[in-house]
Amino acid sequence: MEDLIKLLIFACLLFWPLTFAAPVEPHESGGAEHVVIIDKSNPTPPRVADVLERLALHEGHADVHHIFNNSAFVGFAASMKSHCLDLLANMTDVRRVEASINVQHASLPPSSNPLARRQTSSEFATRPDAPWGLQRISTSANVHGNAKAMDYTYSYPRDSDNLGQGADIYILDTGVYTAHNIFASRAEMVWSYDGTSLQDVDGHGTHVAGTAAGSILGVASNANLFGVKALDADGGGYSSNVVAGIDYIVNSHERRKREQGDQFVGSVMSVSLAASGTVAAISDAVEAAVGAGVHVVVAAGNTAADACGTSPSDSGGRGGPAITVGSVGMEGRQSSFSNYGDCVDVYAPGEEIISSWIGGRNMIESLSGTSMATPHVTGIVACAMGGNATLARDPGLMKEWVRMQAVASPATQEILVANNGVKYFGDGGDGVLGFEKVARDEGQVSSRRGSGGDDDEWTWANSQRGVMRCRRMAQASEDLSYLRSIAVCSARHGLVRKGLDLLDAVAPWIR
Repeated sequence: MEDLIKLLIFACLLFWPLTFAAPVEPHESGGAEHVVIIDKSNPTPPRVADVLERLALHEGHADVHHIFNNSAFVGFAASMKSHCLDLLANMTDVRRVEASINVQHASLPPSSNPLARRQTSSEFATRPDAPWGLQRISTSANVHGNAKAMDYTYSYPRDSDNLGQGADIYILDTGVYTAHNIFASRAEMVWSYDGTSLQDVDGHGTHVAGTAAGSILGVASNANLFGVKALDADGGGYSSNVVAGIDYIVNSHERRKREQGDQFVGSVMSVSLAASGTVAAISDAVEAAVGAGVHVVVAAGNTAADACGTSPSDSGGRGGPAITVGSVGMEGRQSSFSNYGDCVDVYAPGEEIISSWIGGRNMIESLSGTSMATPHVTGIVACAMGGNATLARDPGLMKEWVRMQAVASPATQEILVANNGVKYFGDGGDGVLGFEKVARDEGQVSSRRGSGGDDDEWTWANSQRGVMRCRRMAQASEDLSYLRSIAVCSARHGLVRKGLDLLDAVAPWIR
């Protein structure tokens, strides 16, 4: 009997795998590339390796192109045929499956005029004048002249040793020519979609980086620059590469934050590219990155259409997490190519913008497009992060601040042009702006004590129902909740709370 029992147990063990582990069908290679995002809200979200195993794939398989694994989103990009897509469609723990589509950088071809691209090292290193775009974002007055003259003045509200000091700017683009003189060892290529090529052979990413943080031509000329290459030598690529680049940026942001501790300033991602339509995977990744604390600035696109119809520009506007940037010319009019609409937050200089170029350490080029407008705002964000910890740690607050800082275009009140804050310390001209504070509580308006000095005090009757209106002179305003408004204004002007009172540190500039 004992021998019979042993024999039966052996038989059970022998046939156990045949009963409970059905063989997985071999993966058929090929098919279109798709982006797969796992549902992290699932009570027991699977690992990427688990989902790949269900498809008879693994991380090292030739058809698996990218793995996304950060605190904000998890997933992968792989070439798959219909049988894999059918399997994924029935997985309740998979949030999104989307075909990868083409994306392109958002700039127009270079002008036929070669500019002064053969400047000597001494001319380039000692040139005190700035491109017109830097003057445009640092004044509320008109800007006139030759866009290619480089005889404009860039002003900034903080000491020269700030200008984004310590802030991290990620250029999600064609790469960055890090040896260019204007980067002064502050630029580094850190990632490429193909895992090998870290050079910018197109030039677009280098141009964008120069405007964001170049020492002569850029806004935040003390910031750190990181090149994240998602586009190829022709300035094109796939949405999967963009999502993979964002995955890298989120991980890098969190790693540097851990390593630097209290010394960490913040991260801003500059995205000067556009898809031919909306791409949910890109929009999801942008939202997740902002949720992880990364500031995101994106181009509106160059098809003279509604920016809400393409990605990543559809992530902007009042309801979106990103800052979407349209383009204006020197006279402050919307560029003929610029996208527009509710998803655009602000406009910035985007026509005939001079910036760094590939091919030599002193090379420059003039380009146009919302790609060129975007890094102006990226630089503004980096400067604000370098000077204000409150804004640095809150992308939502930063977005409100950028929108509130914008000035009405000299050409049309309907266009709001990004501004770095110089207007508040301004030139005294007709365009100087200030805050008008209005509080309302069933008809009750705030009281004011003082005669315009630095110790003026504004009081609200009810902190919960009161509204502060941060209003631009001679133009419509947007109402923000009382507490949110205090945070915005405090971040920029050093206002302090004292019960329901605010001590206004910039009263002389308030109407």
